[in-house]
Amino acid sequence: MTVLSACGGGSEASGVTTEETGSQAAVSTSAAAEGEKPRASAEPQASAKALSDAQLQSAVLVDADLSEFQMSEEMAGMPAPEGAAKRISPAKCQPLLNIAVGKLAPRAKAFRYSVAVGSSPAGQSGDQIGVEIKLFALEQAGAERVLAQLRTAAKDCAGYENGGYHAVAAADAPDAGDEAVAYKTSAAGSIPIWTTVVSSGATVVAFGHYTAELPDEVLSAQISKVEAAAG
Repeated sequence: MTVLSACGGGSEASGVTTEETGSQAAVSTSAAAEGEKPRASAEPQASAKALSDAQLQSAVLVDADLSEFQMSEEMAGMPAPEGAAKRISPAKCQPLLNIAVGKLAPRAKAFRYSVAVGSSPAGQSGDQIGVEIKLFALEQAGAERVLAQLRTAAKDCAGYENGGYHAVAAADAPDAGDEAVAYKTSAAGSIPIWTTVVSSGATVVAFGHYTAELPDEVLSAQISKVEAAAG
């Protein structure tokens, strides 16, 4: 962001002469006389606080939030985010594994895991579409840091070793929340997984899906519910 400031005195160093300053002042006075409102100075917005455990729970999707999907909250299927993820090589790929196993750096203050299951569109193989949803409550600075780490990793990490080689390729991210990052992970003998990560205020939402396109119904409903929980 370029910041412009008015400097008085007409010094050569400022690049503004006394005559120019006087002319600018006259224009401002004329504008005020014609009823124009002076521009208010931009004030920094307060950083969003982490959602409480109860607030994050209220952001979890339920069947009533979706028309074509059923929800299953499977906390037993995903470990709590305490501790650090296994270290992998190369290190620049670490943020991708962190989000996959639900152990972020910085650590989430609250965490929820659920699955949306729906029918496949006509003409596509498979009977169901499954979308894993991870909700991480962080401070806003932490959420911004996580998205920045993922953006760099999705661009610079070609792949990593973790019980086999996982190839990584950046993907198109949706226009959702405050920021979004998307990428595909492929391992030999396994179905490719697309991961779409969206930040909304101080909350990070990670969607894991097995088709390149994340169902918009799930994306929109989840981000709207996070926004509502944050108030």
